[in-house]
Amino acid sequence: MKEYQLQIAIINYLKSRKLEKFRFFHVPNQGIRSVKYKSLLSKMGLKAGCPDLILEFKGGRIVYIEIKAKKGSLSKLQKIWQNVSKTLETPYYILKGDYLDVRKSLNDIITKHY
Repeated sequence: MKEYQLQIAIINYLKSRKLEKFRFFHVPNQGIRSVKYKSLLSKMGLKAGCPDLILEFKGGRIVYIEIKAKKGSLSKLQKIWQNVSKTLETPYYILKGDYLDVRKSLNDIITKHY
């Protein structure tokens, strides 16, 4: 399963849970774009390395989730985001593996922060 397929499956799973007091979203940060459009997005605040999912819990608590397929690894910019998150004390998780592995890890994170 490719990362984007894994992420779609995880989004569908989150939607099916219908959790109250919980919001999640994806920042569309991937893809090939022209230099001009990348510059525009940067000026608008888009940050390279932004995690795949942002989870928002009651009380304004934010959790970052980076989803990786079994053989995936963090890019340089994703590592920078992870390090800044650590400095800011914003929870940052890397969920790696097949769908069932990632879903279990995600459930553990939701239980911890919900």
